[in-house]
Amino acid sequence: MKLILLVISLLFAACNSQTNQQESIKKSDFVDPFMCTSGEHGHTDPAAAVPFGMVKPAPDSDPLGYSGYDFSARRVLGFSNTRFSGVGCQGVGGNLRVLPFVLTKSSQKIPISLKLDKSSEIASAGYYSVALENNVHVELTATRQVAFHKYTFPKSEYAGLVIDLASGFVGNNYEKHKIGENGIISGVISSPGICDKGNYTIYFALKVDKEGAKITSEGSKIKIEFSTLNSQEAIVHCALSVVSVQNAQANLKAQNNVSFASVKEDAADEWEKILSVVDIKTPDKVLKRKFYTSLYHVTQTPFIIQDQGGEYRGSDGKRYKTKQKNYFFGWSVWDTFRTKLPLLSLLYPEYYKDMMSSLGELYKQGKVNWSTPTEPFLTVRTEHSVTILLDALRKNLLNYSLEDIYPQMQVEMKNLSFKTPDKILESSYDLWSMAEIAKNLGHIDDAKTYLSKAYEYKKVWNRKFKVMGKDADIMGGAGLYQGTLWQYRWFVPFDIRGIQKMLGGKHVFEKQLDYFFANHLFNVGNEPDIQVPFLYVYTDAPWKTQKLVHQILTEPTINRYGSRKFKKPIVREVFLDSPKGYIADMDDDAGAMAGWYVFASMGIFPVCPGKPVFALCSPLYEKTTIDVGAGKTFVIQADGVSNKNFYIQSATLNGKKLERAWIKYDEIVSGGKLIFKMGASPNKKWGLKEQL
Repeated sequence: MKLILLVISLLFAACNSQTNQQESIKKSDFVDPFMCTSGEHGHTDPAAAVPFGMVKPAPDSDPLGYSGYDFSARRVLGFSNTRFSGVGCQGVGGNLRVLPFVLTKSSQKIPISLKLDKSSEIASAGYYSVALENNVHVELTATRQVAFHKYTFPKSEYAGLVIDLASGFVGNNYEKHKIGENGIISGVISSPGICDKGNYTIYFALKVDKEGAKITSEGSKIKIEFSTLNSQEAIVHCALSVVSVQNAQANLKAQNNVSFASVKEDAADEWEKILSVVDIKTPDKVLKRKFYTSLYHVTQTPFIIQDQGGEYRGSDGKRYKTKQKNYFFGWSVWDTFRTKLPLLSLLYPEYYKDMMSSLGELYKQGKVNWSTPTEPFLTVRTEHSVTILLDALRKNLLNYSLEDIYPQMQVEMKNLSFKTPDKILESSYDLWSMAEIAKNLGHIDDAKTYLSKAYEYKKVWNRKFKVMGKDADIMGGAGLYQGTLWQYRWFVPFDIRGIQKMLGGKHVFEKQLDYFFANHLFNVGNEPDIQVPFLYVYTDAPWKTQKLVHQILTEPTINRYGSRKFKKPIVREVFLDSPKGYIADMDDDAGAMAGWYVFASMGIFPVCPGKPVFALCSPLYEKTTIDVGAGKTFVIQADGVSNKNFYIQSATLNGKKLERAWIKYDEIVSGGKLIFKMGASPNKKWGLKEQL
């Protein structure tokens, strides 16, 4: 009897231990900030930041990476405090770079860069650390507006920090600073925007917690000298504001007496909270790392930029006070309106309402497609904002009337470009969106005019896209932006039935899709055609979307394009769990590609933002649970899913048979359960009813 009780006790203890172990594993434990940071394989960075945080302290490699950091580099120029994850050109940010030095009596020259010990390098959500060749150990973390640097020095009589106030990935226009009697260094910095378009201006206040430090200034370089005992720390606090030096100082003061350890812990907690909105069930830890790191990349931007009292500066350079909880800035809408922004609208509706309010304010400030000379912070571009606003309107995620900015949107419509075939298709999409907004607001005549103009796309489509000639596979041919005629021809998401009709019907359309993918004309590495794998949902073969998306997510594929056409195709998995996370020449584009991965792996995709529906495909996970708020969840369950069983056999939504290959946004956010039965062979009859 005692033996039986002992066995039962041991089994119970083992089960309890396993349960506790599972509970102790956090979502943030699956985030790998080094993913997609090597070379041209994503352009992301391991910045120690919080979700949507302004400050993003991280190493700036020597030579510089696109977001400052390159995993393959072995030297570091220092540790700067601003960057925009996943963007192109040479990136943007890199302000206020700090480099620790340790000199000797005989050698007083401060090096330009230092070798880092790659074996010591660690990054997690909200934290980064590394050891340098001069035996300084570096640790970084942050709040939303204040970066914390901890430098642990060896014993030295000649140690210190150099702070470059003119550092920047695109350069520096000017900087002005002063050193206060209290040792606080404060001032203003102006830098060129991304791709050298426009300028942004930020204000800073910086202090170093190290007794006996001597602070001197030479040009734009600040040198802070001190002696150290072995393992003695120097803590740098770097606060930013988009409003004024006084506000930056107030932001700095608000973090007085806050320890590095507590900031690090709070940052990790913030990431855990935002990542926990989605729970995926899969035994595959690699899939979990890919998913949660992708979601981590999605929630880096836009930035929350208002100060404590709600003050911020607009794109017109004027001071404002936000009426909502957060004012967001730092847009890359051309890239993200297809995937990331719809994903944020689904997972984080309260944040998203503030984002859409911020976008509305941007119109009032004189929104331009790229950057003004008076931007308050890092930003990229804002084309297709009207489509995102329509999408938010139809999802009931606007807390203001679009009537407030209707005149500004009308001006934007007048200034749309129709110079090249791709611009005609893109501008037609905006006109369609504007027509839908005008109709909603009761401007019926305007709606008719905009809709008529939108459908004029058919003229160029018949002329340039109907028959694919010899020039159809030339990257940039016919003046196209980072795409081919083959890739752009499908970008009429508001009128797929229209292009089917021009081609001769949906069966011809399906065959054309077959040719497109069989001949590897698809470009997963850029935005113009990333919705195309899901277009089989508009045909009698939605099973082909299931097969194709599963291949892109999990198998080596033949890839011939990024922002250019490769001399030799790249054959590998598109999404890897490594610093070379994406194929070469594939930017994350501010979370656009990460958003694609999150959506596709869950089994849903927004083919046409502005229409609040999602195409259905095969989930990678046994079960995905989305917290949709108000105590409700939406579950996507894939019974029997595996690497072989990726075809949908049947589906139910809240217990009722579902025979369409799409789902409404409202059906998801109302809570419920979507259950797929999966199999190894396609059910070619499933998904044919109520076609989009």
